[in-house]
Amino acid sequence: MKKTNHDNILGLFKNVQMQGAQKTAPRGVYEYTLSDTVCSATQQMSVFQQSPRKHLIIPIFIMNSGCPHRCIFCNQKITAGNFPPQITRDFFDAEVKSYLDRKKNHYSNVEIAFYGGSFTGIDNTYQENLLSWAKSYVEAGLVHSIRISTRPDYITKDSITFLKKYNVSTVELGAQSFNDEALRFAQRGHDGAATVAAMKTLKEQGFSTGLHLMAGLPQDTPDGFMNSVNKAIELMPDTVRLHPVIVLDGTALAEEFRRGNYKPLELAEAIDLCRKAREKLTEAGIRVIRIGLQGTDAMEKEGAILAGPFHPAFGSLVLSALFYNSTIKLLTGIPHNAKELRFNVSGQDISNFRGMANMNIAAIKKLYPQANLIVESIAGIERGEISVAVDSGKSFTLAVLGII
Repeated sequence: MKKTNHDNILGLFKNVQMQGAQKTAPRGVYEYTLSDTVCSATQQMSVFQQSPRKHLIIPIFIMNSGCPHRCIFCNQKITAGNFPPQITRDFFDAEVKSYLDRKKNHYSNVEIAFYGGSFTGIDNTYQENLLSWAKSYVEAGLVHSIRISTRPDYITKDSITFLKKYNVSTVELGAQSFNDEALRFAQRGHDGAATVAAMKTLKEQGFSTGLHLMAGLPQDTPDGFMNSVNKAIELMPDTVRLHPVIVLDGTALAEEFRRGNYKPLELAEAIDLCRKAREKLTEAGIRVIRIGLQGTDAMEKEGAILAGPFHPAFGSLVLSALFYNSTIKLLTGIPHNAKELRFNVSGQDISNFRGMANMNIAAIKKLYPQANLIVESIAGIERGEISVAVDSGKSFTLAVLGII
């Protein structure tokens, strides 16, 4: 039986172990080489001029403040990094200024974001302090906007009024899932309907919106996760964050795992699910602004992560899967005895096209063992586009789903 694209991708990424990404040349300079058995050419135009990034988020973690209880998967001492239990003005200023000093003139839009808790659930005085401190940077012209993250069931008429008073522009909701059984088991304390209602209210009030979704929750399934993705598309948030569930020490989920009651996703499964989710969301016009957890020093400590599909370059692996999936589609109908395949991609896409440690190239080589594989970046090709010429003859072009 012929393998499907899904089978090919899962097989490819099952070879990726939980190890750090290999060191590469600095951003903007490409120095890829492959053995002659895989590819005969290095990238043309080896120096790529990268334009300034457009958006900088300065994260301030409020460390479970405002949360009515602890969710089964949550341990922010591991995931948030070095933030105190209570944010002081001195700490806040030092954190914001450290970003502004390091990133000066590199971003056209700078935003202060309050993460890690249920912002609209914290004490009003603490909320007012944090928002007034952030607003002072907006008024000084150093920061452009403010965003907060909160629970869907903590969006109320009073909270909306308060956020508008301090010119908060974006509200991200920790939906995690629309599967009510998964939400109950995760001890979220709200159902999917609460997210629907909160999104409707926020949109009516003119806020930009974001949703967080998690793959691999207990009592959920891959089909259930994709159903949550479809529900998110119906609500049309401006952005989505995708996170596979990781079993962290010191959580209720860790105890379920130790008792054998929870089996996390394999890394390859998580990559494939997030790939499909990103494809669907992007096709619907929704930006995916993060995939996977940001690594912290605490995560690197032995025993901090007990199990689950954690990889420090998880987002890159998902992008590589997107490019591999599209490349396989592009090659459909091209004979496997082809002598040469010449790929053209944007300079910004070279790394994702090749895959970590050139695994995408190696997988293509297995499908086309007689072909000389050439990968080039030339002027005129758009980001997210792949073109292939076969045996110096007919060329085919395909846009990669999931790339905006």
